[in-house]
Amino acid sequence: MLIITAVSGQSKKKADATSFSLQLDYLSNYIYNGRADSIKAPYQTTTASLHLANGFFSNFSASYLLTKGAQRFDYFQLDLGYEYKIGENIYGDIYGSKYFYAGQSNLLNGNISTDIGVSLNYDFKFFQLNSITDVFFSGKTDFQFTPGIEKTIYLTNNQSSSLSINPYLYSTFSTLNYYESNITRRLNGPNGAKGNKGSNANTPIIQNNTTLLDKGLKLLNLDFSMPITYENIHWSLIFSPTYSNPFNKISTITTNTVTPISGIPTSNSFDSTPYSELHLSNQFFYQFSLIYKF
Repeated sequence: MLIITAVSGQSKKKADATSFSLQLDYLSNYIYNGRADSIKAPYQTTTASLHLANGFFSNFSASYLLTKGAQRFDYFQLDLGYEYKIGENIYGDIYGSKYFYAGQSNLLNGNISTDIGVSLNYDFKFFQLNSITDVFFSGKTDFQFTPGIEKTIYLTNNQSSSLSINPYLYSTFSTLNYYESNITRRLNGPNGAKGNKGSNANTPIIQNNTTLLDKGLKLLNLDFSMPITYENIHWSLIFSPTYSNPFNKISTITTNTVTPISGIPTSNSFDSTPYSELHLSNQFFYQFSLIYKF
């Protein structure tokens, strides 16, 4: 799933002409599948996009973390894809995405390295019925399906500018291997297993391995949003408030293995379900977007 803006929805119809655009986004808090990190994570994202008249497109985005005391470029994303249209009512895109993360990144989906996806949308005139299907690659492969319904309502619309609202409702169904591997990475730290590295050869190796207690495809969230868009020939300004309702607590158990320099390894297991997952709560976040199309 394309996460340039970190929110769902608004699949665009195929461009009629070649265009290049620059986009600046402010995201109040990074929410993924209805989940928020324990520390608020606002982002400023800059995206350069090239859309060709034949349907091919590319995007490159850089996201800067604005959390106090942890400011940094936290992740980058490269997308390549093709927009298609079949008849008057069917449209969508096929794409591949590559993600690059800072070593200190704590994104909940920070173990996903690559994504291959396709969107299929049908315009019923009174509303659009959309679906997005993704295959994510991390330590293991994940499948994600995101169906939704939306409607663009024009408040004003003339040859030079328009003002519209786009209420939408999307849900996410996903497998959770990325979550399992992310908890393991966080417990082991950015350098992997902790132990006899460097000068202290007497330090035992400590390795954590996390397992989901309930595997399979899960309904993770339901998002409602109503983006407000002002657009003219070159500029677009979008405000997107979103309310996200998470479902199905993700429970994990972690096995901690200590291997001394000489001796037999010992293991113990503990409940590693994060506090935020034990106390799931609805999330409200918003995004401002400023786009200039050349």
